[in-house]
Amino acid sequence: MTFAPPKKASKVQTGKRHGKWLELKTRKVLNSVSSLQYDAEGNAIGLSHFASPVTGEYKGRKIYSVGKTKRIQTVRA
Repeated sequence: MTFAPPKKASKVQTGKRHGKWLELKTRKVLNSVSSLQYDAEGNAIGLSHFASPVTGEYKGRKIYSVGKTKRIQTVRA
C-alpha cells in the first residue's frame, strides 16, 4: 500500500492552493486589525471585545476603576 499521490500535482494547482491560503490569511489579518481598540493618541491598546485598560469601560459602562499607578503596555498594530 502506497501513501504517495498517484500523479504529480501541476505547478498551476500548487499556485492556486497557495493563492487561496494567502487570501484567507490576509482576510484574517485585516479583520483582526479592525477589531482593535485605540486610545486618544492612536495606539492600539487591546481587542474591542475586552474592557478598555485606559478607562475601565466596556460598551460605555464602567466595569472597574483604573488607578494612577497601573502601567499600561501598548500594542503597536
